[in-house]
Amino acid sequence: MLPLLKRPEAPEVRAMGTIERLWGVIRRPALTYRDIAQRPDGAGPFMIIMMNALLLMGFFLAISSHLTVVVVTNVTSGATATVSILDTTDAGMYYATALASIVSNIMIGMIYLIVGTLFAHIAFKVAGGTGRMTKTLSVVGYSMMPVLLFRVIGFFVLLAVLPTYDIGPGAVLPNVVASIYGSDVWLILDYMTTASFVWVGFLLTFGIREAHDTSTVWAFLIALTCMIVLGWTFWQAH
Repeated sequence: MLPLLKRPEAPEVRAMGTIERLWGVIRRPALTYRDIAQRPDGAGPFMIIMMNALLLMGFFLAISSHLTVVVVTNVTSGATATVSILDTTDAGMYYATALASIVSNIMIGMIYLIVGTLFAHIAFKVAGGTGRMTKTLSVVGYSMMPVLLFRVIGFFVLLAVLPTYDIGPGAVLPNVVASIYGSDVWLILDYMTTASFVWVGFLLTFGIREAHDTSTVWAFLIALTCMIVLGWTFWQAH
């Protein structure tokens, strides 16, 4: 780990675009966070929030695809088949709900980013940090990239592992929803999200050090504190 934590030798690094930064925090965090600290921006964090909202929409549709009903396929013979709710006439309602969820998830993402930035900035200042809040917001926002990557993996896990649920006559939909969110696959997704927080904390170490001009040890301790609070908050919200 020590070579990864080494500070960049050049005080000024080549300016990076938003997409390059998103990839850079994963591939070359030291150099990328030096660039973010020198030229903070909100485009990258907002792009992560947007992509997260789209992924959560995908989660909703993936779950919906596993809700099944029995439909009549041949009126004359009375033949029936079990199909996904997304292949019925009610599919439009589910697609509309999925699209509407994008707005609410963007708003929730913005709230998390602002609250997380305020908490982190206070912690940075207590530790003697000198950076502005705009730097903190940019660092915190870009550091959530691992959560996004783990959610992409989680989407395919959900598609592959989630069982089907019959929501035909006699099924109680609230009980079905409770069964889905209480299933083992959802617990796996929760553990994956928690694991991504460890990666977030690792990235925050670079961001804090570069944006607030602290030592690597101080940056690691502050990042560790932030991750403990983030993890505790995540599980309490469940």
